[in-house]
Amino acid sequence: MAKTIDYFSPKKLSAWRKVSLASWKPTGDSSCYCLEDITVDELLHYCKATGISFYSFLIKALSSTIQKHPKINSTVRWHRIYPRKNISIFFHTIQSAEADDLSGIVIKDAEKRDLQELNTEFSQKLELAKQGINEYVNSKKIIGALPAFLTKAVTKFYGFLAYTFNWNAGFFKAEPDAYGSVMLTSVGAMGISKALCPISPYTRVPMVVSVGKIEARPIVIDEQIVIRKMITFGFTFDHRIMDGIHFAEFFDCLKNYVLNPNTLVGYAN
Repeated sequence: MAKTIDYFSPKKLSAWRKVSLASWKPTGDSSCYCLEDITVDELLHYCKATGISFYSFLIKALSSTIQKHPKINSTVRWHRIYPRKNISIFFHTIQSAEADDLSGIVIKDAEKRDLQELNTEFSQKLELAKQGINEYVNSKKIIGALPAFLTKAVTKFYGFLAYTFNWNAGFFKAEPDAYGSVMLTSVGAMGISKALCPISPYTRVPMVVSVGKIEARPIVIDEQIVIRKMITFGFTFDHRIMDGIHFAEFFDCLKNYVLNPNTLVGYAN
């Protein structure tokens, strides 16, 4: 049987984690939300000097953060938490407002890879996705052919087979691990400063990260008001898997990479 995701053995659960898993549905009321501002002056300078895309860097930073703090990289199956063996990041794309077709690309194992190589793959996949060419074309045709009233039932069935049962059923025409460990979405590209995005139930991803637009804002440094370029990051994560203390460690690591971009290259390579 073809698997959707390669997992390690399920984790031994604490009493609280059992209560957490039993208390909430897979998505919706299990979601926690957090907005955080980070200065990006150093990162923008780094990207300009190296020719690296801002989002290529964030994909590698997210993957490297997950590698250091892997708790979030899990799926809830049969009321147990299964750690994933691999790390991948799903990046949302859209052709146009008229096309009304949200899609995406997946970058795998970014934490292990050279940043220039990753940047080339990201740019190529993004360009193709904007033309409507990616690994979701065939599965979208199936959804497009369905009567609207059946869509919820079919996507729910897909989520059960692909993630709870861990069977990559061929009739859905979906790639293995189609939605990644974490989803990354650029609301800033649409001129939005901050957003908290929902977790799509059928994807079973444990976290969605939104990236707002770059803005010059006043902040206080050494008791002086200065202007810095900043971005608001929005995080939606599954409280059944991760608590606030785990998220704080995760965010501190990601923030350090953004503030000190050279440390990411040194760590990952």
